[in-house]
Formats: sequence, structure tokens, C-alpha cells
Amino acid sequence: MPTFFFKSLLLVVIAWICTAPVFAQPQSARPSDLPANPASFSFKVMTWNIWRGGREDGEKIGPARVVDVIRNSGADLVAMQETYGSGEWIGKELAFHFHPRGTNVSIYSRYPILEDLSVFEEFKCVGALVEVPNVGPVAFYSIWLPYGEDIWLPEIRGKSDDVAMIAATQPSADDLQKMLAAIQDRLADPKYRDVSLVVAGDLNSMSHLDWNSVAMAQYGRTIQWPTSRLMSAAHFRDAWRETHPQVDRSADATWSPRFPEQEQERIDFIYYRSQKLRAVQSQRLCEHAELFPSDHAAVLATLAVTDTSSAAPEIQVASWNIRRGHGMDNRTDLERTARGLQSLSADVIGLQEVDLGARRSGQVNQPEFLGQQLGYHPAFGSFMDFDGGRYGLGLMSRYPLARVEELRLPEGNEPRVALVAELTLPDNRQVLVVNVHFDWVKDDRFRLAQAKQVAEYLQRQELPWILLGDFNDQPDSPTLKLFREFAINAEKAGDQRGTYPANNPKSEIDFIFAGPRSDWSVSPAEVIADPLTSDHRPVRATLKLLPKR
Repeated sequence: MPTFFFKSLLLVVIAWICTAPVFAQPQSARPSDLPANPASFSFKVMTWNIWRGGREDGEKIGPARVVDVIRNSGADLVAMQETYGSGEWIGKELAFHFHPRGTNVSIYSRYPILEDLSVFEEFKCVGALVEVPNVGPVAFYSIWLPYGEDIWLPEIRGKSDDVAMIAATQPSADDLQKMLAAIQDRLADPKYRDVSLVVAGDLNSMSHLDWNSVAMAQYGRTIQWPTSRLMSAAHFRDAWRETHPQVDRSADATWSPRFPEQEQERIDFIYYRSQKLRAVQSQRLCEHAELFPSDHAAVLATLAVTDTSSAAPEIQVASWNIRRGHGMDNRTDLERTARGLQSLSADVIGLQEVDLGARRSGQVNQPEFLGQQLGYHPAFGSFMDFDGGRYGLGLMSRYPLARVEELRLPEGNEPRVALVAELTLPDNRQVLVVNVHFDWVKDDRFRLAQAKQVAEYLQRQELPWILLGDFNDQPDSPTLKLFREFAINAEKAGDQRGTYPANNPKSEIDFIFAGPRSDWSVSPAEVIADPLTSDHRPVRATLKLLPKR
């Protein structure tokens, strides 16, 4: 917990807990409780910092309320922080296996604990191999990470620039990097190859998946928090963000239900990496009939069996210049645009000419609105400040985003970026999607310079990638020939190839590519007959990512 944490440690009596036993007769799942079809099985994971052993409101009543919250949640596995002397009693009341380490972090499990997997410092990390029915062994870790300064206090946050903010949470990233390396070494034995991994806890840092360009109005800036970036780079999925595609700072926050005057942030996380499991639901718990016993909200995620290890992902991809929702009838109607996007039934959609807060389109956060309408993960890349807001590119993704970045391109008639998003597919493979809108003037020098920078970027990548967008150039142009040299073009079928103008399309300027060539099977693209919603028609193609070699 951020506020006065280190001072509070001096008040805790904890020595006796260090050797607390694992209970012999917990409440394990019985055969009659399990589904006849293992594929329908799910279980619930909680992470919770219970605040000084849950005893802040009373030596007995506080831990009793902790038990109430856990029991009512239906949690099967609990990663606890600030256990401080309350763990054994809580475990007995729940009739769960209790697996402590040191004084701070501990694990509770409805299911049998097979093995201790603890690594790193005992105050900050405890791990156990848990036998989850219909899933098999799950490596489960409860962690607590430190921080350098209490940036949750408004008086400190108000004085902190981006550099100071990152510096305040750098201790979290430093410890996490060592911890992840230790976990990887601990699970290096081939017997753990197919084990699902869950890492949950109080990270005392925020997430780059929250502090993004779409949600800038909520946070005031974008920050690439190093702690969450480490988890994404290690191919962990953020259960909360995966099941809550739209950022809502108030609804997402876990710090702090007891200190509403402080900066409200999401600093407690459930991360997982598995070929067998997917997060299907998650919720924040911060209420009790009498008084919620902690300064942290608990996070509860439901993980369901969805084995996709043998699947070769087939991705429906679309690109559409939506002209800020301004149709050929000269009406701006973003709801009409949303309906058009829904009708594409695409998994990933690159959008060009997107406004965020600009007066000309009603000061609407267009990527946020469209993401909400589709239930997709939205991303935004800004070309420039414009008309009281920003103007640029958007992306809608059915799949969770691992990172989003802007690749600044050579300026032409207007500033330009390529919007780069790393997606996590159902089989845990990562794919880059690069969305472009090249310069539109007749002289192609600017356009070709932008294309060359994108081409050089793509050819340096190790991940499979998809390139799509409004290229503002014809198929036989130097711009398009450049990409055909090293990528697969989703060639449009038949003679309906024009994408612009929408009411009489004669120019083919919107395209979809995939690369490297050896990683993809690409079906012909199609131009969708929509003459009204925008001045461009959308393009859609099916891309199949080939099995790993």
C-alpha cells in the first residue's frame, strides 16, 4: 500500500507466521462439483492487499470482514499481500490451503498445493504449484513490489513530471525484472512446460494499457509505465484490461477505496500466461455490508478452459478511412460509422481520418466511442493538434493490446505517424498491426519517404506483422511496389477494386499487406459496397497466421 507503508511495518507483530503450516483438510473441489465437460470449467483468482493484516479496523473484526469478502466472492485461489499475522486464521476460516512466505505475501487455495515455487525475496514473492481440476498444475505467484515516492498524494502528483513519475515507480520495475527472471529459471525444467502461470499482486505502479492516447483526458498524459511493459514483453495477459477493453479510471482503480482524496489508480493486477486458459470476466471488489476492511480494492478474475494451443489463427482484417464519421451526404454521424464497422465483422480494423475531441466533429473522443460501440480495444495515433482536439489514426481490435506506439514519419503536406499496435492472439502469439495514412498530394516524394520509413521499420521486426491503411497511391505506384517487394498483398478479387470516392469508386488506394511472407496465408481482399458512410469504401481480407515452425 502506498501511504505510510514503511512506518506501519514497525507496528506489526509477525514472527510466528513464518513457519505456519499448510492445512491438511482444506475445502477442495469434489468430483460432484466438477463439470462433466472439462472444457466448460472455470475458476476464480483473486489478488488483494488486505492492509496491515486486515486489522486496521479491529484486531478481530477486520480479518473477519476479509474472510467475508473472500468467501462471498467465490474465489478459488487468492494472492494476498500484507498478510501480517492474520493469514493462518483467515485460512482456517476459509478452510483453504494456506501457503505463506515471510510476513507479507501469501497464497490461499481451494485446491491442493503440490510444491513450493517461491523465488526472489521472501517479503516480496511466494509461489506454489496448485493442482486445479480440469486444468492441471498451475504455477501461482503472489507478489508485492516497492515504490520510490508516494505519487498517489495529490501534492506530490501535482509536482511530478513524466520523468519523476516513472522514477517513482522504477523500483517496482527493477524488482519485477529480477523476479520474472527467477520465475523463468524456477520453471525451466521440462516438467513445467505445459503449466499455466499466474502472477498476481500489488505492483505499486500503473499500466501503460490504461495511460494511453485514447484515455488521455482521464489521466492528463500518456506514460509507458515500465512495470506493465515488462509483463507485456514477457507475453503475460492482463486479465482486467482483457475483459474491460475501455479504460474507466474510476471503475478500474484499486487504490484506494479508503483514501478517495488521493489519486485513484489501478495498481493491483492479475496477469496470466497459458495455452489452456482465458480471462472471461473480472471485477473489482471494494464493498462490505459494514466497512470494507482494506485500503486496496480486491481484483477477481474468472479464468476458463479454452485450449487453443493447436489453432492456426485466422484473422479478419479491415481498413477504412472513415473521414471522422462524415458521410457523402455531408452529415457527421458516428453512430452510422459504428454500424458500418460492426457489419464488417472484422477482428482488427485500421481507421484513418479519426478525430479525438475536435470541434468539427462535436468534440467526441471517436476511438473511445467506437471502441465502446464495438466492445473492442481502441487505440489512437495523433498526427497533430487540430480544432481544439487531435487528428490522426485509430485502431479497433477484438484481441487484447500488449502495446501501442506512434512511429513518427517524415512530414509532408501534414504531419504523419504510423500507428503501431502489438496484439495478443488467442494462441498467445503476438502480431504487430501497422496502420498508415500516407501523404495525399500529387507529388509522391513525401509519400514515398513515409513509405520507405515504414518499410525499413517492418523489415527490422521479429514478430509477424500486418500493414494496412490509406496509401493514397495506385497499385502501380513506387509506393505500392515498395511493399510488394517483401510482403504479401491481399489482392482484391474481381473487377470491383476501387475504394475512392465511395459513391463512384475509381481509385484503388486502400490496401492490406502481411509479412513476412513465410508466416501468412492470405485470401483475396474485398471492397465492401458502402457508398454513403464515408468518402472511402472499406477493404476486408482474411489472413491466416501459419503454425509455428
